[in-house]
Amino acid sequence: MHKVLLVYASVFIVFGLCAQDHHQLVPIKDLKNQWLTVDRDGGHYVPYIAGGSLNYPVIGVILNPRDGVGLILSICVPEGTAIFVNNKIVDRAAIGGCRNYEIDSLMSVHRQKSLFISFFKENLNPELITTALMARQPVGNFQAQSNPNPQIIKRFSDHFADFFVVAILMVAAFYAFLKNRYPKGYKDYFNFSKAFSITLKEEKVLTQRNMGSVNALFLWMYSMVLSLVIVLFWKIFGRVPELFDFVALETVLSAMRSWLILSLMAYAVVGMKYLLIKVLSSLLNIDKIAQIHFFDFIRISFIFVTATLVVSSVMFLSVLNQIVPFNIILYLFIILLGVRVVILLFKLLGDTSFRKIHLISYLCTTEILPLLIGIRIFF
Repeated sequence: MHKVLLVYASVFIVFGLCAQDHHQLVPIKDLKNQWLTVDRDGGHYVPYIAGGSLNYPVIGVILNPRDGVGLILSICVPEGTAIFVNNKIVDRAAIGGCRNYEIDSLMSVHRQKSLFISFFKENLNPELITTALMARQPVGNFQAQSNPNPQIIKRFSDHFADFFVVAILMVAAFYAFLKNRYPKGYKDYFNFSKAFSITLKEEKVLTQRNMGSVNALFLWMYSMVLSLVIVLFWKIFGRVPELFDFVALETVLSAMRSWLILSLMAYAVVGMKYLLIKVLSSLLNIDKIAQIHFFDFIRISFIFVTATLVVSSVMFLSVLNQIVPFNIILYLFIILLGVRVVILLFKLLGDTSFRKIHLISYLCTTEILPLLIGIRIFF
């Protein structure tokens, strides 16, 4: 503990010397939209919602040191606030004010992929806290004296944004290929009137193609889109679950590799979903709805995931993410997944003569339970 405090004291001394070095700090990124707080039970961290009715004494943010090489973490906290790094206290603000931490120094002290910076204070008011990434910029007078030519300041580059643009182009190209190469299949998957209809009589013939080679391409497309949405949420909220420690989003190449691996995993999960539906429907003696169920599950999911990707992409690549909290997109995505279960329930109830208790038990096992597990693992 004393060694850690000594290192942080040295960091503060360095900043005191830098203040005399004719440099000023300019903001690069406000981290407020990545804040976390504890949930209602106080056992897990959840995204912080500004103006929410819940008031907890803990605010935190997950920081990837590799995304801030050469930058400075600026923290302003009220009096009496304890500052933690990876759940270890490093400072207690005897007086309110701002503190600046070198990201490079944090990397050398805490040799981990991510840093969890948190603040604790009874009756903590989040409005009095600011967290931002800063960069040094030469003061104009000093710059003019030492160098008559304007100095070009290196722009802070977000490699994930570069990857995301490439990924969106790849997804759009894949959509165009499927639409032109397999127009009938594309029309079947994106037929909104049949997808949200409560009858299945007109489309039972479509379910015979569930495991065909053409459908395999559409299932791979669905896996890619779903994985891209999940990766984007992880990046926005600054948190990758420990189960997926192979995911690295620092460079375009590593992000692309992580996305493809996650897509393969999603594809395998879709295959296991099909097997689960087949086994459960056979055990309940309602095996004739297995093909129908799986096809509609993929079709409705495809539509909802595509819509989520379009909306989240527009927000992420524009200034809308500074106006509308990204939490809304995540909550909307989870709500749509729940709506999918309701749609499937009414579709199957309206087209079968089996007892409702059988179908409800069947859907609880094949839809609701996997949905809850997926939300818990990924978010």
